[in-house]
Amino acid sequence: IAETGEFRIGFVPDAPPMSFLDASGNAVGYSIDLCRQIASAIRNDLGLEKVEISFTPLVSMEERLSGVQEGLVDIECGATTVTLSRRERVDFTLMTFITGGAVVSRRARAINTLDDIAGKNIAVIGGTTTEDALRKFIQLNEMNTRLTMNRTHDEGMEMLNDKQVDGYASDRAMLIGQVFRSADANQFALTQSVFSFEPYSLMVRRGDTQFRLAADRALASLYRTARIRRLYQNWFGRYGESLSPIVEAMYEFQAVGE
Repeated sequence: IAETGEFRIGFVPDAPPMSFLDASGNAVGYSIDLCRQIASAIRNDLGLEKVEISFTPLVSMEERLSGVQEGLVDIECGATTVTLSRRERVDFTLMTFITGGAVVSRRARAINTLDDIAGKNIAVIGGTTTEDALRKFIQLNEMNTRLTMNRTHDEGMEMLNDKQVDGYASDRAMLIGQVFRSADANQFALTQSVFSFEPYSLMVRRGDTQFRLAADRALASLYRTARIRRLYQNWFGRYGESLSPIVEAMYEFQAVGE
């Protein structure tokens, strides 16, 4: 970054409110704002007059992991769950959000609780922690639920709207954004309960401790101020999603002092 003056962000282009393209084609979202905060902090650390931020869309989990691992981007700012197996390939910053897997359906044939997915056809993005957790949930509860694989959030919602599936499963934070981005949010129902625990973080290259420290320092500094609550309100409060006690605790616990 010091040599090029460029800060390269990888992001998922259809994962509101975490990261997505707005009507003007600009990358925006909760995670994007966090990464802009990191870029600003690094610019100050390096004493640069300015840093150009570039954005690279990375869709599948493998594309996101490879993009960071192979140095295509400096950081991945989307909705990635921290797992030990992923840490074999990349490093993670301080946690940025905590959510869980849920199911969205059409209100006309609503899936109101997780028990209601029995006998249903549910779409889910393949190769994700959501797919793995959902399969385990179905097996544990001995449900005859069918899973249909899709590649992107947009595709999953299209399958739901076209009545190809009964529901679409993803992290609750993702589904909130998908519902309220639609033309008629009232036509959808979203389960309140979740079937998994999904702690989000930003992916960085493995072993680059200096860069990870700079990113963690920027996040911790943000968590020590009221600005993080305003940022949450901007991206989640507008959808009626109040700050949950677990996310509030996450901010408090990670407001690491200098």
